[in-house]
Amino acid sequence: MPAATIHRCVGKKILEITNMYTDEYDKKLFEIGCVAPDSWKNTSQYKNSPLPKKIKRRASHFSPEGKYIEYYLNFYDKYKPTIDDPFMMGYLIHLMTDFYWRYIMFYNYFNRDGSIRLLDGSSVNGEKGVRKTLLKNETAKIATLISKEYKLKWLDQLSDNEIERLTKIDELEYDGLNETLIYDNKEANDTIDYELKVYRVKDFKNGITKCSNIIIGELGNIGIAELL
Repeated sequence: MPAATIHRCVGKKILEITNMYTDEYDKKLFEIGCVAPDSWKNTSQYKNSPLPKKIKRRASHFSPEGKYIEYYLNFYDKYKPTIDDPFMMGYLIHLMTDFYWRYIMFYNYFNRDGSIRLLDGSSVNGEKGVRKTLLKNETAKIATLISKEYKLKWLDQLSDNEIERLTKIDELEYDGLNETLIYDNKEANDTIDYELKVYRVKDFKNGITKCSNIIIGELGNIGIAELL
């Protein structure tokens, strides 16, 4: 749903608000967990697969057949015994961020007729592909700009031994994880100064804070308050 950079910013904001992890390596594993579900794109199973995206991401995002909704409680119920592991907690928060972000931010940029509102007051109401391309470009721009605001660090790739030690998640192969980190680092460290047509940095900063607080509240609701 949101870009990898947004996932990392939400995770960082949650760590700032809570005392969940203080060890630097735990923080790194947590941040990697926050982007791990989307590494399905680079796994040998799906990288060159002609299957639709909705099908390919279904397992890693605990989605029902034919839908994008992330059933994060299903992940929590299955992996509850290891949820205090920073990588697993990051994975859970990725799913929760996907779930809530669409309501907090994404839908706000659409008019009732499905057109997209632009910052200059006009709207784009072309074919679905036109709107999709516009938002894809805007997402790439805001990801780079917001990463500077949150001073995201470079995420070092994991060694084979480190990957082997990660808590296993049946729904995701880890062979695409490092390639995902390479892409995420590029997204977060791009140096181009972008001009936005749809999004505002301040709106995204507010959205990240709101999303983080909602997730923290939900973590308490489902019984993880002792980690906060």
